[in-house]
Amino acid sequence: RVKHTYSIYRKMFAQNKTLDEIFDLYAFRVIVDDIPECYNVLGCIHDMFKPVLGRFKDYIGTPKPNMYQSLHTTVIGREGVPFEVQIRTWAMHQTAEYGVAAHWKYKQGLANKQLGTEHDFEWVRKLLESQQDTDPDEFVRTLKVDMFADEVFVFTPNGDVKSLPAGATPIDFAYSVHSAVGNRMVGAKVNGRMVPYDHHLSNGDIVEVLTSKTAKGPSRDWLKIAKSNEARNKIRQWFKKEKREENIATGRAAFESELKHVGLKLEAITAPEVLPSILRKVRFGTLDELYASIGYGGTTAVKAVARIRDEMLRLGRLQAEKAAAASKTTAESVIVPASSQEVPVLKGSNKHSDSGIIVEGLGNCLVKFAKCCTPVPGDPVVGFITRGYGVSVHRQDCPNADPGKRKPEEAARWVKVSWVEGSLPSYQTSLELSAKDRDGLTLDVAMALSTAKVKVSALSARSMPDGYASVSVVLEVKDREELSSVINKLNNIQGVYQVVRASGK
Repeated sequence: RVKHTYSIYRKMFAQNKTLDEIFDLYAFRVIVDDIPECYNVLGCIHDMFKPVLGRFKDYIGTPKPNMYQSLHTTVIGREGVPFEVQIRTWAMHQTAEYGVAAHWKYKQGLANKQLGTEHDFEWVRKLLESQQDTDPDEFVRTLKVDMFADEVFVFTPNGDVKSLPAGATPIDFAYSVHSAVGNRMVGAKVNGRMVPYDHHLSNGDIVEVLTSKTAKGPSRDWLKIAKSNEARNKIRQWFKKEKREENIATGRAAFESELKHVGLKLEAITAPEVLPSILRKVRFGTLDELYASIGYGGTTAVKAVARIRDEMLRLGRLQAEKAAAASKTTAESVIVPASSQEVPVLKGSNKHSDSGIIVEGLGNCLVKFAKCCTPVPGDPVVGFITRGYGVSVHRQDCPNADPGKRKPEEAARWVKVSWVEGSLPSYQTSLELSAKDRDGLTLDVAMALSTAKVKVSALSARSMPDGYASVSVVLEVKDREELSSVINKLNNIQGVYQVVRASGK
């Protein structure tokens, strides 16, 4: 069996070895009829050639978890070139070449041989168990380690063999025996000597696990020490079952820390209209379930917050689009005479339109709110009779309504107006924010408005050359009191130094 050049390259790359460390540039495979003959052939090979110390592996006495069996030995040829010899039976060859299914098919033709026992399925069962309560990326990473890393074979005090990944520790050994042994472990002995939990096991070690019924269970640090996916998964299962309250507290702390890192506030994602979408995004029924999963290692705070941030951005955009569509209304116009002297005044008629404004002396007329100052209930207001568009209502402090700037010939067109309580559910107004420019500023503004439960018609931001940013918001509020509450929430955003109502232009 001559090894292909590309195969040599892949092995050097995957195992970080030099060409001098590759001992199977070419190899011989000897296939015999039964297991005793395998060891007879091995004796002949070692008699003919000098074996390389540490390069003999007996996968017949200690099969791999996937049922692979063979004797591997590396010897030095007569010209000083090392080569590998593999010795196996025909049944072992079928398994190695064509997989476990081929192994069963091969055995099916043999008399009085039992097909696939529970032991045959054990490695598949462990593989399926390992994916439970495990983050997908972590599962794939550890699966690669378990399947492709070098192995160490260690013994229990009773002589049973355990196959573990290279670098395995007593923690991995304990959980390979049984999850209860790992959960009650208080110490370990290797070859009769006490060793720490992070001790690396070697081939042939005899490992004894010391347990106690009063043990408090595994430590979270064990997740970092354990090398096998099986051990880490069983540790997570223990924390999930036994330490739920602790997991929730630990997970919440990590979650809130990550929220702060990306500039989100917990209040924003726990708002009643936002939380259901957030939970669907992270695929948990409640926040406590999410915290618990983070606490026992089923997922990470970084991944959960990244998904939540994407969902918050989507919700913010959706809300703005819906508000903009809903704000489009049609209105009927009223023809008002061009001459100020011809303005009709209906004495004693102080009727108001559906806008919630009483126009003194005019009844049942069209009223619109000036876009330059966007007044809301509670603002002192004044009205101006426009040409063909009814009465335009301004805030009294609006620059366009300044008495000093009014034209004398339009004096009769300025009229007194007042608010009617509870006439409309909301009024549109505009705000201007000045803040230090940073990532996530617009998102924070959208979240604050969502928390305040106000409808947003438009939201835009622009960066300034001096490192600051300006954010414009068009929103709907019930009255001046609600608007003040919204302004206070916006002022509490990190980096915002001024929030003012849009002035007349």
